[in-house]
Parts: sequence; structure tokens; C-alpha cells
Amino acid sequence: MPRIAIVDDSRLVRAFAAGALRAQGHETVEIEPTSLFEVLKVLRGTPVDLLLADFLMPECPGESLVRACREDAALRDLPILVISAHRDDLSMQRIQQMGISGFLMKPVDASTLVAKVAEALAG
Repeated sequence: MPRIAIVDDSRLVRAFAAGALRAQGHETVEIEPTSLFEVLKVLRGTPVDLLLADFLMPECPGESLVRACREDAALRDLPILVISAHRDDLSMQRIQQMGISGFLMKPVDASTLVAKVAEALAG
């Protein structure tokens, strides 16, 4: 089954997403976003099929994470779903131009999360 990396500054959101995805048979890797450097280090060292990333994180902003992935040869083609409680249309437009696979508004329910992940993995 696919392995999904979950990057969110909320431990509860990471646990919720991981539980919902594991219930569907996915493997998950929960990454605490202590810094952009640390998140990229984990992503480069742990093969994943999809990245689920919070948009607003103080130590590792989602827009910076998406940009860094798109500029990294090893992560360039990684499907990315962005999740956020706030929608900044200008920022969303910029990251959509970077090629994200989708966007989820918080709070998100398990069935919507699972459906969006399946859609992103299908490409």
C-alpha cells in the first residue's frame, strides 16, 4: 500500500490523518515540522508516495515546503495535498501553480481525506 507523509504542526491533526489513512491500509509517516530543513531531510530519506502538508506552520510554512519539494530533484514529482484552516487566495494560487494535487479545508472528515488521497495517488 502507498506510504503517506503527514506534516502538520498539530500532533492531533497528524494522529487523526494517520489513523484515517491506516484504517484504509496506507502506511503513514508523521513528521513534526521543526524546520523546513528537517522535513526535507526526512522526505529525502524515507520513500513516500504522497505528502499531506499543513499550509500554515510557523517553523515550516506550507508554501515554502511545496516550493522546496518542487525544486528538489528527488521530490519534484511527489504528489502533494495541502490542508489548512485558512484560505489565502493569493497564496493558494501560487502553490497551485507549483503543481499541488489538491487542497483540503480544515476541519476535514476522514472520508473526505481518504477520497482526496485516493484521487491524488491515482494522479
